[in-house]
Amino acid sequence: MTTNSSAGEMSLPLSGASAKAGSWLVRILFVGCIFLSAFLLFLVQPIIAKQIMPWFGGSSAVWTTALMFFQLVLLAGYVYTDLATRWLRPGVHAAVHVGLLVLALATLPIVPAETFRPDAQKSPIGQVLLLLLMTVGLPYFCLSTTSPLLQAWYTRLFPGRQVYRLFALSNAASLAALLAYPFLIEPVAGIVTQAQVWGGAFVLFAVLCTGCAWASRRAGELAPMAPYEAPAAGEPGHAPARSDYAVWLGLSAMGSAMLLAITHHLTQHIAPIPLLWLLPLSLYLLTFVLCFEGRSWYRRSLVTAPLILLLAGMAWGINVPANEVRVRMAVPLYAVGCFVCCMFFHGELSERKPAPRYLTRFYLCLSLGGAIGGLLVSAGAPTLFDNYYELPLALLATSVVMLWILRRYLTANMAAWPVAALALASCALTGLMGWVFYNQHSLGNVSMQRNFYAASRVVEFGDGNGGSQRVLYNGGIVHGNQMLAPAVSRTPTTYYGRHSGVADAMTFTASTKPGGRRVGVIGLGAGTMAAWGQAGDDFRFYEINPHSHQIAERDFKYLSESPARRQVVIGDARLMMAEELAGGRANGFDVLVVDAFSGDSIPVHLLTREALAVYKKHLAPGGIIAFHVSNLFLDLAPVVGLLAEDAGLKAVRIRSRDEDPEEYSSAWVLVTDNQAFLDHPATLEHGSPIKPRAGATLWTDDRNNLYEVVR
Repeated sequence: MTTNSSAGEMSLPLSGASAKAGSWLVRILFVGCIFLSAFLLFLVQPIIAKQIMPWFGGSSAVWTTALMFFQLVLLAGYVYTDLATRWLRPGVHAAVHVGLLVLALATLPIVPAETFRPDAQKSPIGQVLLLLLMTVGLPYFCLSTTSPLLQAWYTRLFPGRQVYRLFALSNAASLAALLAYPFLIEPVAGIVTQAQVWGGAFVLFAVLCTGCAWASRRAGELAPMAPYEAPAAGEPGHAPARSDYAVWLGLSAMGSAMLLAITHHLTQHIAPIPLLWLLPLSLYLLTFVLCFEGRSWYRRSLVTAPLILLLAGMAWGINVPANEVRVRMAVPLYAVGCFVCCMFFHGELSERKPAPRYLTRFYLCLSLGGAIGGLLVSAGAPTLFDNYYELPLALLATSVVMLWILRRYLTANMAAWPVAALALASCALTGLMGWVFYNQHSLGNVSMQRNFYAASRVVEFGDGNGGSQRVLYNGGIVHGNQMLAPAVSRTPTTYYGRHSGVADAMTFTASTKPGGRRVGVIGLGAGTMAAWGQAGDDFRFYEINPHSHQIAERDFKYLSESPARRQVVIGDARLMMAEELAGGRANGFDVLVVDAFSGDSIPVHLLTREALAVYKKHLAPGGIIAFHVSNLFLDLAPVVGLLAEDAGLKAVRIRSRDEDPEEYSSAWVLVTDNQAFLDHPATLEHGSPIKPRAGATLWTDDRNNLYEVVR
């Protein structure tokens, strides 16, 4: 092999058309490997998250913790790439990298081992991180190194080429993976099949990457690594200063923090459905594609005005009371806001990108900044804050960064003073709205607590009848309400009132089990179901969030005032019930209430064929399972109907009727083989058949899709 000094490209042993064809084949090899690696890099995230979410209660915190893990491993991959390209000879580096690929192949498939099932007594964040590390850590590490590493090798092979377009290509592939998963992959393949196919694709990636390593090794025999040499005379590019590194870190951290803060806000306060986890991340990746594609899509002058207005709009939006109209307005507002904010951060990063010889340092700073932003929101915020304050703080920080970046432009152009005034006003409004949000969520609270699972607060105010009441909020959703006057404190309220579907089940069993009932409740909330307890009854609550137990005992009286015997089991209900069966204990519930909300949606793993099989084994003969399916965004009743039919049971939907002021509109699906209950006059009067939903399929642990039940 020889080096073409004029073109600076690798020459092959052949000449003329054959050498040119060989050069194109090498380029195609690099492009294909980078695209496939980035596609797999982001496809693995929903695949593994969907496998482990049932183990941790279906909380959106599992998704954000997984994002934090992937950002940390991405950082480790970029550190490895930077150090290896600086200190290892090309042949040694190629051998080391191929060795890592072989080790990663030995860890397939990416299916979590049963030994990593969670322990309710340990930190869920630590358990999620350990599980991910042992299951996908090494394959993900290899994938995370690909984009910067192959770009560095590509620079050696083809100096002078638009190498940053490969970075845009990798982000485009990542975006394609995120969009393909809910619409093309999830509907047609079970989770085990997804993991197996992903493993097969990883084998192909390993082969392509080995080919790239071989090409790089052979090129390294002829030319030293270019990125860390001083530029030749007249060649563009200078060594980055310390201030450049600081700006790269800051802008990258702000983009990551804004992504996760908006994701938290969307899924906890506006539309708590997992589909919205992908929307901000997709927009985040799209901004990388547009900013680094090479055609200068970012224009500061075009982004500034929308950024100023959207910051003010999002700051105003965090203080608007939650309702359905807000959903229609807020989802587009925060989606567009996420896009414009990230376009601003990543556009400014693109404006400051260094010469290709420094690209591994640049990518290392981008990855480190992303990890810092992710850690602040995913780990720092639940530890430091008792509510979701990260979005107001992120908006304020963005306003400050915007003013800092625009300061020279605004001071150098006197004609731009209206823009300066708007920017200052937007910054002031953002700070003011953040202060209002803090006051609204802090003043008058009986208590506020936040952990991995939720941010909960208890508020006390008048009930309109001269008395007072306490309300439990989980994010923006009411999870319990109790009137405090002794005469009415044991009145079941909200979704469990005397006109609800669960009331029909409790009233019927009270008449047929005069000696006492056994009642299971999945989801504690404020403990409202205990209001239905009578002397001789035995209530067993399953609750994954230990804070909920503390709140129910400390701030509400439903548990303490109930004449029934009560026991609270901390841990995921399905796992706890399965362990009870394995230990030879079947509880013989006359009524089992499934009401484990995560925001406004029931965790999917509690609505599968396998879950219903566990519930049935815990039922007494003629027992009733009451599923709470009230939801603004998901039509869950057909899902329960299909499960009941598959299990040989009957299902009836009951909506609340003639609501009392303290009751909320609710929808329940009661599942049973108790014909006496189904023929009971109250059931016949209040119940209605469940209409099948077109396209709905039977949910199993291996295959389920929320997209098919979105309203």
